[in-house]
Amino acid sequence: MQAPDPRPLPTVAVFLRPDDLPVMAHHLRGVAAIEVRQIGGPAAAGAEVVAMLEAAGLQVSFRRLEQMTPPPARRLVFRYPGAKAELTIAPEVDP
Repeated sequence: MQAPDPRPLPTVAVFLRPDDLPVMAHHLRGVAAIEVRQIGGPAAAGAEVVAMLEAAGLQVSFRRLEQMTPPPARRLVFRYPGAKAELTIAPEVDP
């Protein structure tokens, strides 16, 4: 009998697109900690982003926001307050 494969099964992407990954890598150079804030959309979108960032070795915190004024114009919005980064994701914003 063969031992089970410890690697997780591949999942279908809910939010991230292939062209998002180079953008995120560029904006997160030199960042060790990041807060992910999600506005709207399915909970799976935030979970996908958090899992990807944790797999990259970043310290990640997450919170959902009901709304943001003004609303984000893009799906991924980066800010750098203080010593850590903030990534706001807006799954309902069209590219």
